[in-house]
This record gives sequence, structure tokens and C-alpha cells, in this order.
Amino acid sequence: MTDTNDPDGWRSLARSMVRSIKRDGYLHSPSLEQAFLDVPRHVFVPEFFRLKQSDEGLTVVDGIVDAVDPAWLATVYTNEALITQVKPIAGRPGTTTFTCSSSAPALMADMIEELGIERGMDVLEIGTGTGYNAAILCRLLGDQAVTTIDIDPELSAQARERLASLGCHPFYEAIAGAYDRILATHAVADIPYDWVRWGKPGAVVLADLRAPENNTVGAWARVVIDQDGTTATGTLMDPRGYFMSARKVPEFANVGEPAPELTEEEHQQRAERTRLRRTAVAADVVDAPDFALFLWRAAPRLMFATTTDGAAILNGPRAESWAHVVGGDVHHGGAEDLWAVVEQAYERWNSAGSPPKESWTIRVDRHGRTTVRLPGEDDRCCVG
Repeated sequence: MTDTNDPDGWRSLARSMVRSIKRDGYLHSPSLEQAFLDVPRHVFVPEFFRLKQSDEGLTVVDGIVDAVDPAWLATVYTNEALITQVKPIAGRPGTTTFTCSSSAPALMADMIEELGIERGMDVLEIGTGTGYNAAILCRLLGDQAVTTIDIDPELSAQARERLASLGCHPFYEAIAGAYDRILATHAVADIPYDWVRWGKPGAVVLADLRAPENNTVGAWARVVIDQDGTTATGTLMDPRGYFMSARKVPEFANVGEPAPELTEEEHQQRAERTRLRRTAVAADVVDAPDFALFLWRAAPRLMFATTTDGAAILNGPRAESWAHVVGGDVHHGGAEDLWAVVEQAYERWNSAGSPPKESWTIRVDRHGRTTVRLPGEDDRCCVG
């Protein structure tokens, strides 16, 4: 029998989705729960990309799911992130990657609850995307308390139309010193100084701090804008989800500097220039989440990864230096010994007591520089 109060069936699906989110330990606030019940997610996700694993193990697009597909509506009302846009990768013709999604609803709820967002606050969302999160905030706080911005004019226009269709009219331009809470729905390598300028003294900013070249390396950063309104300080925490890297321009995805693709001749040249030495630091240290995060902050232009057989592979900017570490042997070449960079960072981290990320301090200074500091270190020791 059709529910006359829910002829399209979305409200019953939304209730099921909310029950699932609550079972996972989110949506403690009754008003936030009601917002997820009231806002139709399908309005903001009229279609999404079906994904699959390629033969190379990469996640690739395998078609589009829209209202014609019987699975569309039920899938929209699951606690899943849904990819809604892909863009080319700058400098890599013929390649694309994901640039927008409708985030998993539990992740949205988690960020809102982590920030303690409630009525009476003015909130800035950076990364409008589909507009779904902005609609939740509008329902929770009222339109006049919400501002949402995006680098992509196409996404902004679509979101504005969808929001308006539901009677939601947030602001679409950020202004200085206006917000109590700021949340970003994309990852950043550093906290942009504009975010400090846009917040009130005492405002809280929540962002996913993440390496563009390696999305497994990152943390959530929760910083408070200091009373002078020109700096911000805070702490890191384990990421309870991660986001795509912020784009530098609307036209292209941002995946950082690509790993070098060497020709056979270049491989031979590297082999001839490679030197060998021993190390006491095991290759798998770059897989330890806290140290990997510290290494990225200490050497942000160093690209590092491990292979399935446990070797560490490192490349410097423009592939001018390289290293391959396995079984205590360091094969390195180029202008800089890259494993020495790792050894120095590891010694510093160990000297501080191998502290977890939650005990570090993060700061955005008045010059716009984002730095982290280990416990017991002074400002002279902090790293970018």
C-alpha cells in the first residue's frame, strides 16, 4: 500500500537511513536528526557515478545511475558517499578523477556534532558541492545563519537551484569576521588564511588536513581563532573520514605532484647513478600513521609509499632525487639522500617520545603559515 504522506517513498527511506546512522553512533541531537529526516537527499543527487575496480586496482567510473535506474532512490538513501563529478587531472591528458561527491550522511553529522553547531550560530561551509550539507545546515539553523561557497561555478549554480527548490536561501559569499563555526568539505594541505579572517575571535574551524599526493596520510584539524582574530591554534585528531583535495582551479582535479613515470632509458640512468648504504630505520616506518603524518609535515615535498613486498619508495620534487629501501639497504641517488630526511624526522619524533597526533599542536600564524609542533618543542622546532 502506498503511503499517502510519502507518495515518492523517500521519507520512509530517509527514516531507514537515519536509523542506520544512529546505530553507528551519530545523530545525538534531536534537531539534527530531524534535519536529516526533513531534507530530501535525492534532490541533491539526481545522478551519481557507479564505480568499479580496474585491472590495475584503481577505482574507476563504470557508468551513471539516475532516476531511470530502479536502484537509484534506494542507493541515495544509504549511508554512503556518492561520486557526483569527475574532472581532468592537470598536466595529465586523458586522465580524470573524482572532484565532487555527496558525502556519507554519517560523516556530515559527525562534523556538525564535532563542531557543536546549534541555533544562534553563524556557520560557513567551504565546499558547497551538491548542496545537501548546506540544506541540512539551513534546516538546523535557518537560512540567514548559513553561508556556503565553492570554487566551481557549475556546482554552485546547481546547488543554488536545488536549495531554492526546497525554499532554502543561504548566503553564497563569505565575509570577514562573521562566523562562529567553519567547516570544510574538502581536504587541504594547509589551513588557508582566509578561513581565519572569515571567523570571529573564538570561532572553531574543522578541516581535513591531508597530503594531495597520498590521501592515506592526514588528520582532522580542529583550531580555534585566537582572541586577536589574526591567528588560530588547536589540535589534531584521527580522521573519521577523508575528503578529496581542494582544487586550485575549477577546471582540474588536484592530486598533487604525480609520481614520475620513467622510460627504460631513465631507469637505466638511475641505476647507474644509484648509491648503496645501510640503515637502522626499517622501511615500514613510513606506513605508521602518526609518523607518516609527521614526515609529511616535516618534508611536504617528499613523496613516499611502500610496496606490497614492504619496500619504501621515495621521490623528491621533479624526481631529482630518489630512494628505494628494503631489508636495511638504502639505494639512493640524485642531489639529496632522501632516506636521510626520513631518518632525521624519525629521530626527532622518537626523541619527543613517539607522540600520537592528538598531542601535537597546530597553529596558523598571522603570516598565513600552518605549522605543527610536537609536545615539548618550541616555535623554532615547528614544521609546516
